[in-house]
Amino acid sequence: MRKKVDRLSPEELEQAARQLLENDAELAYRRDQHRAILDHVRQRSGDLSALLGEEIAVVGEARRALLRLRVVAVLAFLVAAFLILAAALWSDGTPFRTRTANITFASGLAVFGTIAVAARWAAIRRRGVNAARELRRALVAPLRALIRLLISELEDDEVRWGGTLRTSEAPALVELHLQDTIPSRTYERLRTFIGEHESSAIGLAGARGSGKTTLMRQLRLDKDLDCHVALVSAPVQYSAVEFTRLIHNELAQVGLKPGEAALIRHRMVAPTLRAVLRTLLASVVLFFMITLWIYDKNRPVPDALDLGWAGFAAVVLGALIMGFMLSRGWVLFQSRTRLTVPPRTVRELCLQQLEFLRWSTTVERSAGAALKVGGTGFDGGGKLSRTEREITHAESVQALRQFIDQLLALSSKPVVICVDELDKLANPAEAVDAINGLKDLFHVAKAHFVLSVSTDAMHNFAARGVPVRDVFDSAFDTIIGVGPLSLKESQTLLSRRAREFSNVFVLFCHAWSGGHARDLIRTARACVDLKRELKDGEEATVALLSGRVLRKDLREVVDATVEKLRGDDRGNDRGKELLDQVLAFQESLEDESAPLRDLVEAGAFPPDAGPVAPEAQPAATLAPYARIAGLCERLFSVARPPAAWQSEAMGQAVMALAEARSSLGRHPRAIERRLKRAVDACDRV
Repeated sequence: MRKKVDRLSPEELEQAARQLLENDAELAYRRDQHRAILDHVRQRSGDLSALLGEEIAVVGEARRALLRLRVVAVLAFLVAAFLILAAALWSDGTPFRTRTANITFASGLAVFGTIAVAARWAAIRRRGVNAARELRRALVAPLRALIRLLISELEDDEVRWGGTLRTSEAPALVELHLQDTIPSRTYERLRTFIGEHESSAIGLAGARGSGKTTLMRQLRLDKDLDCHVALVSAPVQYSAVEFTRLIHNELAQVGLKPGEAALIRHRMVAPTLRAVLRTLLASVVLFFMITLWIYDKNRPVPDALDLGWAGFAAVVLGALIMGFMLSRGWVLFQSRTRLTVPPRTVRELCLQQLEFLRWSTTVERSAGAALKVGGTGFDGGGKLSRTEREITHAESVQALRQFIDQLLALSSKPVVICVDELDKLANPAEAVDAINGLKDLFHVAKAHFVLSVSTDAMHNFAARGVPVRDVFDSAFDTIIGVGPLSLKESQTLLSRRAREFSNVFVLFCHAWSGGHARDLIRTARACVDLKRELKDGEEATVALLSGRVLRKDLREVVDATVEKLRGDDRGNDRGKELLDQVLAFQESLEDESAPLRDLVEAGAFPPDAGPVAPEAQPAATLAPYARIAGLCERLFSVARPPAAWQSEAMGQAVMALAEARSSLGRHPRAIERRLKRAVDACDRV
């Protein structure tokens, strides 16, 4: 079977981009550059088509259905015209005895055929309009991101590497899951491992907000991977059977026609409105038939077989009612036999599985016997009713394995099942049970499992005596760590989310966030928010905004540390000493005139010397956090020309600071070594 390839046409894409450039205030740009932007958008239409493959496929299917209906409508019109013409010219006695009756019959067929074609055309057109609306809605976010990136690329170095922030509005500096369009080294490792192995069990480990969910979403968008990809989020309350059914249900929906489930959910009219419309239609039909009956009563009937308009309408209406009842009976018969008939296509298989997951089966058998003579006698009967019992976890796992085998046999496409947010489970022991429960599904031929859990959750679980790390390590073929973004990836991400976001501020955001995707976006958003709060005469320089962002974040950490220490009710001298040191540094931060690096050097911080109570952990890691903040202020408080910001020494200093920032939470010696490298790199700038 020939594979249909749907994609956005360059003309449609250019029109959508032109509307954004002309009507979107955030994307307003020099008109002399519009043509260049539109040309670049046309050149990258393939990338956008890959992101919106499902929506584009739905629109393409609706267009093809409408085209097929047009062909059917033309053929039906020709047949109806031929019947009417034949009845008018040479019909005599076939099928009725008079020519008038035959013309009435042919005209009635043409009218009802036209109504049927028009109703079908309206339904397909509504589906196409709805699909096109969904496509336009889905296109806006990636197209806006692409235009922001193109605007940034068209700027000269004086603007791109200027030390002043020009961005005033950045509505996309939130978690919109746009990271899927950014090349990632971690994703290439994940994709390569899946492509090179017959089956696999892969663990994704990384800090919260590092992009594990994004990697799984990107697997669904990767057309070159050519797999059935199901993404499941772990429930808060774990149940082995329900969790397996959740995976089963999600995988069954993946095999349906693109957008089919969405089209079913989006009803075009409300149920109440549909009821009103049906009532009005019934009233119109009744009025029409009464009018025809009155007309036929005053018309001479030449023959008993001449039904007249009212009789013909009644016959057709009865045929329609009988056809509706037969169709409903056929649907009911199909629903009863769907679970027993072997599926021939992937769609039939997935629908069968959804029926299996949604309904339970009741089997009833009855028997009777009677003996009567002269109206009296004996009769008896029996009835047996059986309802399927609830399946166990082992049976649900076996059902899912059989479904995967059938799906592979029908489609020959590998299956990838992604389970996200295992750390969302309320009870740490349930995370272990979930991993052990899924191990029964591992290593099915051409089936790959990707599970994610944050390293923070692993550490917390381990602190409570739950061996999640051991279970996580032993259950998988490989564990891929989701590391921080590189400097180039951070630049691409922010350029797609904020227009004219200076690369100098990208350097600062990358250094202070450590390349952590979520913190990178939050730092950039803080810069834009603080720019709006500037007073008259204040310029949005990197020295001013970076210093305020650093002090703001440092104050929040210090305040949280104080609150944590308040929960330490041991009342010993060590706890009081920690609290006094943190309070002293908190008070020193009120001095806005003193450089932050001087306040950090003069402050006395609790040492990170071995295990401490949970309440004292933030205080133990406060010193390296404050030192990194001081180094960032020192690096970005100096005004530099664009060439200096682009120098190799500056890049090395930023990457060293990001590495030190991302190492927080590790062993104190590892943090100290990275801090030393960051200090040396900043000294060389």
